[in-house]
Amino acid sequence: MTRRRWPAIGAIVSLIASLAYLYDPPWVRGATSGMRTWEEDPPGTFFRWTNGRATFFIPSDASTMTLPLRAVFPGPNGGPTTVQVSVDDRFLATIELPDPHAWVRTTLPLGPARHRRRFRRIDLHTNRVTPPMILGVMTGRPELR
Repeated sequence: MTRRRWPAIGAIVSLIASLAYLYDPPWVRGATSGMRTWEEDPPGTFFRWTNGRATFFIPSDASTMTLPLRAVFPGPNGGPTTVQVSVDDRFLATIELPDPHAWVRTTLPLGPARHRRRFRRIDLHTNRVTPPMILGVMTGRPELR
């Protein structure tokens, strides 16, 4: 090999190492999208507001997740608010929130992970948002087993 090829080989090795790191980055655990900061309800319940779509990550070894949700505002035409839950781009369940003032705690089986990553992505899609702040639903801390 000539000396001119070493920089190219070094660049290729760096690219492969970077892609391997980004396949399963350790910082993704705390990453969220479409969620506001944590707040505390007067009785001590911690929650976050979502937008119409929200994403968070959980450890991939969890087999079930109990997800507390509360609508606060009625759904379209006074009906229930619904939240579609997906895991790793796979539809999991539709949760109905008929009473805007009650917390609904739904336990969802996650099934085995289809990949070898450390974290799984959970997506929430609400059927309505409330202007002007584009609020979706309140979500509490998920309980994992």
